[in-house]
Amino acid sequence: MRRVLTFTTTLMTVGVSLLAAAPSGAAETIPIKPGALSRGPDVRGPHVEGTVIVDGDVSVKVKRPNVLLYGKWQGSYIAATGNSQWGNVKLVKIAATGAVKVLREFIDPFNAVLDAESDQVAYSYGDSTQKPTLAVYDLGLDDEVSVHAFAGLPRLLAFDDGLTVASLGSPKVKTLTWNTVSNDVTKVNAKLGNYASVAHDLLGYFSKDPQFGGCQVLAHLSDPGDVLFTNCDERIDAVSPDGKRVATIPLLSDGIGPADILVRKANGTLLVHYTIDNYFGRVWWESNTKLLFDANGRTKAATVRCQVADCNRASDLRPTPEL
Repeated sequence: MRRVLTFTTTLMTVGVSLLAAAPSGAAETIPIKPGALSRGPDVRGPHVEGTVIVDGDVSVKVKRPNVLLYGKWQGSYIAATGNSQWGNVKLVKIAATGAVKVLREFIDPFNAVLDAESDQVAYSYGDSTQKPTLAVYDLGLDDEVSVHAFAGLPRLLAFDDGLTVASLGSPKVKTLTWNTVSNDVTKVNAKLGNYASVAHDLLGYFSKDPQFGGCQVLAHLSDPGDVLFTNCDERIDAVSPDGKRVATIPLLSDGIGPADILVRKANGTLLVHYTIDNYFGRVWWESNTKLLFDANGRTKAATVRCQVADCNRASDLRPTPEL
């Protein structure tokens, strides 16, 4: 097994700054203060603001309390919508005109991946009366084309060119692939995964339960023993489109959100550490080098864009949400 890098930091209480200050000559620590940042360009590409899908000059109001956008397909937007409690969920195709076509009902909105190049979206469904199931809907054929039931609830990590990567926490912990064309299921390892990329041959998993001393591992999907880095204080939150940069948050972050975001190279090298005097929300990549995150200060919040130490606001200021 080739271990490129192993590193640790010091974990403290969630909700305050969890990571020790960087030593002299190390990567810079950047305090994020939304009200002090200059206004930059709007978020690039399709995204959701409240319940409005925004895509350049196109704005589509979704007439349901909750909407989660998976991406764009041939001029339409593939999304999940739900009521205020995320019940009565529907997988939908939304036209730029606002017209909505329901594709599938009762999916898990937080467990779906769009592969727009293959004209397909993978998702899960199932409850106490139905076996946990992964399925694939073909947008071109306008039909559900592949279905596979599992013994436990599969967390969908990746879907690319007919291959899904999923992880199960019970009845036995494991990460597996399901070939949606051949219906073959192959065990990858006996670990709980939290990130995968078929295109970049990457797999993120925990060495064991993080609550009991487990560490975050980033390795190759094709050979999970070929480890790129191990970190016992942070976990993967978002990976750049090219697979070369990793945004991490403190390992045991829970609740409202972390006070730290770190950006590392895929080999574990630290590039920058962002902190905030409250909490961060969603974290995602706008490009291979530009990170977006919702920054919630004590009174003011905004979507912030950072390219290492160069940061600006990608949205107008808004009041910090009341919790």
